[in-house]
Amino acid sequence: MTVAEMMPAAATHAPLAWCGRRSNDAGSRVSLRRHPDPRCATGPRNAGGDAMPRLARPGESSGFVWALGLSLVLCLSTGGVRAADPVLGLARCAGIAADAARLACFDALATRSGAAPGAAQVQPPADRPAETDSALAVAGTAQRSAAPRAASAPSAAAADAPGAAPTETAEQAQRRALGILPYRKNYVLPVTYNANVNNNLPEEPSFELPLFGEDALDDLEMKFQISFEVPLWTDILKQPLDLYFGYTQLAFFQAYNAEYSSPFRETNYEPEMGLHWLPGWRIGTAGSNWRLASVRVAANHQSNGRAEPLSRSWNRLTAEATVERGDLTLGLRLWSLLGANPPDNPNIDDYLGYGEVRAGYDLGRHRLGLMLRSVEHPTVQLDWSYPLSDRVRVYAQYFNGYGESLLDYDHSVNRIGAGFLLEDGR
Repeated sequence: MTVAEMMPAAATHAPLAWCGRRSNDAGSRVSLRRHPDPRCATGPRNAGGDAMPRLARPGESSGFVWALGLSLVLCLSTGGVRAADPVLGLARCAGIAADAARLACFDALATRSGAAPGAAQVQPPADRPAETDSALAVAGTAQRSAAPRAASAPSAAAADAPGAAPTETAEQAQRRALGILPYRKNYVLPVTYNANVNNNLPEEPSFELPLFGEDALDDLEMKFQISFEVPLWTDILKQPLDLYFGYTQLAFFQAYNAEYSSPFRETNYEPEMGLHWLPGWRIGTAGSNWRLASVRVAANHQSNGRAEPLSRSWNRLTAEATVERGDLTLGLRLWSLLGANPPDNPNIDDYLGYGEVRAGYDLGRHRLGLMLRSVEHPTVQLDWSYPLSDRVRVYAQYFNGYGESLLDYDHSVNRIGAGFLLEDGR
């Protein structure tokens, strides 16, 4: 019988004396037996020859002392409780009746294991109840999952400590990783209605002219816009300043004009390159809640990629600033022509002016937008959107005025449409 097998008996029987003898393998093991034993009993015997119980003589070890010593031997021996099997060791230590001996067993187990809770890969004995295995598995999983979170996530106190670096936002992480970011609004309006279709014909002949003849265009068409920017060089001079490339494409698709094979009536391409600064400064008086959120300066090109006489294009130097206060956002965008007016649209600045003002307001979950442009040829755009999911909003747009597209820069448009808008666009 091994020492481990005898341990439960020590917890359920009255303290008895123990005796031992060396084995034949050079004294490397100790074989222990419990009284009564004919070879180690020293007291008087009864009629059957069995040793009779007796009190310990003075100086002789009591059962309690023997149990304590045996517990230490069991906990420290390689055949007893092992660091590789802490659950088994805990169970056996818990079965010791004497308080001091049980505590000594636990201490010896902890000292020998020398590992933090949850660090050892515990292999439970086959006879342990399934409920115990489930509870230990859950506890071990929680400990292993909590440890990396505690090591990687800064505490709230550390984040709020004076002089602590601000937490990096998702947008800043994308900028740092040279990710693609939304720029202007990204939307699709499957159905729009234009009450004032541009059927004006150029004077020069063109193979495209039959499409733009009288009553050739539908007043219903699809309108959509794709816009993104790519930071090329971030945190210039260790400031929130980026060199970026931006691209916006606006398309007008005669999707329901089956008679003319549903052509794209007009597409505008608008690449730009510039600097984007995100200061986040508070502006105004000490109690002001206005914040300078964004400043941009860029060289901008816009064209429709068509041949004469339908070609339209211009080059501009643009500057834009955006301020915020709570749910209100205000933006001012100014531009100046680079070079002379192009010959295909010589008076475009008369119709589109030299800038535009934008405003946005979040009214609960509703988002409202306004754009105003040109005093000489007033133009207005109204926007409304409401979230359908974390990434998509239902979107309605109304436009009245000039310059909705380059082809219509000198033609007044009156359009309303509905569709979907992706989040994170302006």
